Amino acid sequence: MVRGRDTRVVDLDEDDPADARADADARGGTGHAGARAGTASAGTPTDARNRGASRRRWVVAGVGVAVLAAGLWTAQAAVESRERARLEDVRDVPGAVVPPPADLRVLWTTATPPPQADGRHDPRTFAGLRTLADGATDIAAVDAATGAERWVLPLVPAPADRGPDVFRVGSRCAAAGGDRLVCLGSDVTLPRPGASRGADVGVATVSRVVVVDVGSGEVEADLSARSAGGVHAHTFALTDDRVVLVGLDADGTSRAWALDLTSGRQVWDVALPAVRATSTLLVGADTPWTLPDGTVAVAGRDGAVVLLDPADGHVLRGPLRGTSAVIVTPRLDGRAELAVPRGEDADVLRADRDVRVPGRLLGVTADDGSLPGLLLSHGGGRVHAVDAGTGEVRWSADAMTPDGAAVLDGRVHVTTAGELATLDGGTGARLWARDRASRVWSSGPVTDGTLLYEVRPAGDGSDRPGFVALDPGDGTERADVLLPRDVWSAAPWAGRLVTVTAAGARVLG
Repeated sequence: MVRGRDTRVVDLDEDDPADARADADARGGTGHAGARAGTASAGTPTDARNRGASRRRWVVAGVGVAVLAAGLWTAQAAVESRERARLEDVRDVPGAVVPPPADLRVLWTTATPPPQADGRHDPRTFAGLRTLADGATDIAAVDAATGAERWVLPLVPAPADRGPDVFRVGSRCAAAGGDRLVCLGSDVTLPRPGASRGADVGVATVSRVVVVDVGSGEVEADLSARSAGGVHAHTFALTDDRVVLVGLDADGTSRAWALDLTSGRQVWDVALPAVRATSTLLVGADTPWTLPDGTVAVAGRDGAVVLLDPADGHVLRGPLRGTSAVIVTPRLDGRAELAVPRGEDADVLRADRDVRVPGRLLGVTADDGSLPGLLLSHGGGRVHAVDAGTGEVRWSADAMTPDGAAVLDGRVHVTTAGELATLDGGTGARLWARDRASRVWSSGPVTDGTLLYEVRPAGDGSDRPGFVALDPGDGTERADVLLPRDVWSAAPWAGRLVTVTAAGARVLG
C-alpha cells in the first residue's frame, strides 16, 4: 500500500550522509569520519542511543501519519460506499429520488432540461435526449451530481422554419437492456390538425436510429429511420431487440415498420388502417406504444387504436374505438397502458383480452414492486385496485379526484387536491391520511423509497417552501426539507429533485 511506502520513506532518512558518518564514528570507523573522532560531536554509545531514539520517534511519527491517513481514507471510503449504496437503493425503486438533505441547495444549473430517456431511472447519470436552445438535439450523459458532461453525441441539427401548418414531433430516447439507449433522431414535419397538407409534410433531412452504451458513449448502431419505401419515421416503440417505427407517407397514409437492432435489417413494413372519413383528427400523427405484454399499440390520429404483433406487424386487433379517444398512461418502465373508454369505465388493452376497470387508470409515480399484478384506477370519488390478469376489483376506497399514487411496501399512497391518504394494498383499508394545503399542486407522491415527501408551502412554519418527510407507515413527521431561497418548487427527474422553468433547470441536492 502507498501508506506503507510512506512509512518506509521516513525510515530511509537513516541513510542520510550525516547520519552515516555519525554511525561510522560510533563504530570506530576510519577515513573522514575517523578524523573527527574524539571531538565534542564524535559518536558515543549515548549519542548512538539518542540517534536511534530519534529515528524511532520519526518512524513512530511516520506510522502515526500513515495510520491517520489510512483512517481518513477508510472514512472517506465508507462515506463513498454509503453513497453508492444509497444511490443503488434509489435505483431499486423506479420513480424514487435521492434522499434530500435538510437544507437543499442547487448542485448545478443548465439552460435546458437535463438529458432524459423513457424508462431510465439512475440518479448517478442523466442520460438520453437533450434539446438545445436553438432546437438542435443531442444524446448526452451528464453526471447528475455535478453537471459534468461524460459524453455527447450530436443527433439532429437546429431545424429550419417550414411554416405554421406543420410541426415536428421531435426526437426521443428510451432505455434498453444492458444500460443502453435507443434513440430516434428525426426532423420530419407533420401537419397540424385542421391544416391543409402541404409539400413539406413528411419531409426530413435527418431520420436515424442510434443505439448507444451509456457508460462509454460508444455507438453500437446507427441505422436509417427511413423505410424501404422512403417514409421517414417520426416516432417509435421499443420491443426487446426490435424498434417499431411509424411514419406518414406522401399521400397521408401511416405506415409502421420494424428494424432488427442487431442486424439493422428491416423485418416488416405494413400500412396502418386508414382514418375514417367522418373522424375528427385529434392529433397530427399516429403514435406507437409498447404494452406490458410486449404488444405494440398504435394510437391513431382519430382516437382509435390498433394492436400489432411485433414479430411480423400483422394486426392483432382493431381499430378499436371507444366512447372517447384512447387514453395513454405511461409506465415507469418506459412502456404504457392504453385504455379505450367505455362510458364511465375503460378497457385496458392486451393482445388476447381486455381488462375492464372502473373509471380511468391512475398514474403511478413510484413503485417498489410490492404489489405485482395490480392496476389502479379512479372514478366516482373512489380509487379501485383491479387484478391485471382477471379484471377482478379487489377493493375500492374513497379518494376524490386523485392525481397520482405511489406503491411502497405493500401500501398505496394516493394524493388528491385535499389530502395524502395511505391505503392497505391488500384490502384498501385507510391506514392514515393527512390534509394538504389548498395551494399545493402535485402529480403524485414523492418518495426516496423509504420516506414520503409532502410539499410544505412557504408560511407553514417557514418563510421558505420545502417538503416534510413522512413515515409511510403512520404518517409521522420525520424531518423538514427546505428548498433554496430562490427556488419555489421541485419535482422528480430520473432519480433527482429538479426544478424546471422557462429560464432553465436547477438540479438540487
